[in-house]
Amino acid sequence: MVLWNFTCPGPERVSWIAASLQTAHAHERGAAFARTLRTWASSFIADRHWLPIEARGVGCKKSLLSDEVLRDAIVAHLESIGKYVRALDIVEFLAEPLVQEAFSLNKTVALSTAQSWMHELGYRWAKVPSGQFVDGHERIDVVNYRQKIFLP
Repeated sequence: MVLWNFTCPGPERVSWIAASLQTAHAHERGAAFARTLRTWASSFIADRHWLPIEARGVGCKKSLLSDEVLRDAIVAHLESIGKYVRALDIVEFLAEPLVQEAFSLNKTVALSTAQSWMHELGYRWAKVPSGQFVDGHERIDVVNYRQKIFLP
């Protein structure tokens, strides 16, 4: 946008600084951001393959699940619950003071994070089928009934 403001055809030609200030103002930023824009634009003009790299969030992209001990503890907790587990079970497990102390956690994770973790751990959301017919003709009690009582 800085380059567009600088090269925009019109009756008035704008200076390099004025173009960067207009762009910074359009992004609701100040003069310091305008200087940064001029640096980025100059670097881009010098090398068309150079683009600025976003530094925010770098270093915090590591998931807590990469810790094998914590992953194993979560899986063990979910297995101890039984057949029907929820993402909320992970949130509640990580909210326990003993767990937070053991893994140096300050707070629990969000429900959406727990849902992503369950997917990563191999859990899938499914409806339990109801009213399904189960053929039990090979069960021992059924076989005994057929052979001794029903067809003696």
